[in-house]
Amino acid sequence: MTPINQRFFDDPAERNRQVDFAGGYGVDGVRGGIWPMTEDKLRPGEVIFRVGHSNLPMTKNMSSSWWMRDESFYAICDASERSRTSLAQLYRMKCAVSYDFGVADIVLQARVTQTLRVFAGHGRPVVDDSDGRKGQVWFGALEIAQMFIPGLRDFKTGFPTDICRQSIEITKKYKVSEYLVVERGRQRRFHRRMLADFDKGAP
Repeated sequence: MTPINQRFFDDPAERNRQVDFAGGYGVDGVRGGIWPMTEDKLRPGEVIFRVGHSNLPMTKNMSSSWWMRDESFYAICDASERSRTSLAQLYRMKCAVSYDFGVADIVLQARVTQTLRVFAGHGRPVVDDSDGRKGQVWFGALEIAQMFIPGLRDFKTGFPTDICRQSIEITKKYKVSEYLVVERGRQRRFHRRMLADFDKGAP
């Protein structure tokens, strides 16, 4: 099936423009973005996550180009639990997200409903420019893949495009500070019930 956002890859000039966005290239040089960059596809049924910002409208949070697959997000959650470091802090460390990029305090979980073509890579090191943290360097973890999905937002209006509305279904929203307690707790209870049912049925 042809990806719903294929047109952003077919035209060479448009593709190069999207590569620049994904790679963090701007008028002031390179800041943020992902590297090295590869192309990939998201297929219907896949679950993706993004850490968004409660001080922005949901239209901007859901139409952001920046997402990650569930295995990358769960890897950050596992590292947070093992190290007893907050999920928000581990997210910034693993994905190279400086404080001036946003408050990063909500988690969006979504289901992919149409095939999407994406750019994937690791967070490029970025120098923080926020008050009180100016000069701090954030390094993206090599084991965490991030995705840049072209075509989700109409940058003239700031609203989701038809591509976004037809390909991404937001299924859950959490505060970052509550995700591990609520969702991971639910997962653990489910696994305990499964093990208990298995033990009951064992000879």
